[in-house]
Amino acid sequence: MNKVLLAVMILVPALITGGCGKREVDLNEVHKIEGTLLEITQMPQGEMTLEEFEASVSTISVSYSGLAYIPNPIFSDGMEMKDEDFLKVYNFCKDAYEKGTYSDYKEDVCDGTTYTFTYYDENGTAHVLYSGYIYNNKKLNDIIDTIAYYQVD
Repeated sequence: MNKVLLAVMILVPALITGGCGKREVDLNEVHKIEGTLLEITQMPQGEMTLEEFEASVSTISVSYSGLAYIPNPIFSDGMEMKDEDFLKVYNFCKDAYEKGTYSDYKEDVCDGTTYTFTYYDENGTAHVLYSGYIYNNKKLNDIIDTIAYYQVD
């Protein structure tokens, strides 16, 4: 009985302070990884010419170094993200990949804009986390908004 009580006394504070399931991330180590972490491609759907389609497709991305890249004809360098924003994107990628969060998600829409979220693991292997419409998904929209915050006006 004393062993059980001792185990409970050790585990409960650890769970409370450790966040139970919260990922420990060493940002210095993560930022040393070369390459892209997440790429989000936006593609219009519906009738249009090839030229209109090509002009409408855009991609935003985040590198492991913590830079957000958003297409801009004047400023092509990435903008450094705040640590908490980078961690939000990083944890989103890891969780969605490990848990298959969006593997069965879909929206029944036939027009508008679709998005493809591609996560690149530490080895540079691409994993499509989700591809489709995101009108009713707060989390996917929030990730886009978090990255888009770093665009140059």
